[in-house]
Amino acid sequence: MINKGELKWPKKILKGGKIVYYARILRPVGIYEVIELFIRTVDDDYFVGIDKHDKHAYLFLYDSLNELIFDNRQECLDVVLEAENNAPKVSDEKEYEEY
Repeated sequence: MINKGELKWPKKILKGGKIVYYARILRPVGIYEVIELFIRTVDDDYFVGIDKHDKHAYLFLYDSLNELIFDNRQECLDVVLEAENNAPKVSDEKEYEEY
């Protein structure tokens, strides 16, 4: 695994038109998914990816590389599955107070 802060790919390799994978992990609501992104905009300190299916735009800093953004789908899936297996249980039950 890549150390935090160590970039596997230089910034100049990340360019418009490249396909990358986003590990969308929202622990409080129990959402764990891999999203395929099409890189739209690359700037000096951020980049924008567009979801190929619903055209939602996501803004990322370069710190997200190799933590949430991967160039290999399997590596991204491994991160999501590990997070899902170590996640706290989210109950589907709603709690109401009785008066």
